[in-house]
Amino acid sequence: MTLKGKDYRLLFTLNALDEIQTKFGGYDKLNEIFNQSNPDWVKDTKWLLTLLINEGLLEEDENAEIMEEQRVGRLIHVGNLAEVQRAIYASFAAGTAGDGEGSGDTETEGSKEAGEMKAVQES
Repeated sequence: MTLKGKDYRLLFTLNALDEIQTKFGGYDKLNEIFNQSNPDWVKDTKWLLTLLINEGLLEEDENAEIMEEQRVGRLIHVGNLAEVQRAIYASFAAGTAGDGEGSGDTETEGSKEAGEMKAVQES
């Protein structure tokens, strides 16, 4: 997600899931969190964005300087709030689907092995 010209990686981790469960009862509550009838939807959005940005920073460098909510609050405004919420949804979708590491390679390797086994059996 790009905010004020800088790219931030939003990362949904088990640490993030743990904090979200504690605060909201689960990530399946996102629709309720972002609902404008929620009196804390702006505060909750800012908190959630801060959490995901910090997870991304810490995943890249355990000693990274984490961002404070007040600083993140200066990066978002009414004009980009919908974009921020979409990026948060995308982060959760990616995090719950997995990162795909090895999934394509495993199938390719499995197919290759099966082909090699068949070739050996035929000879």
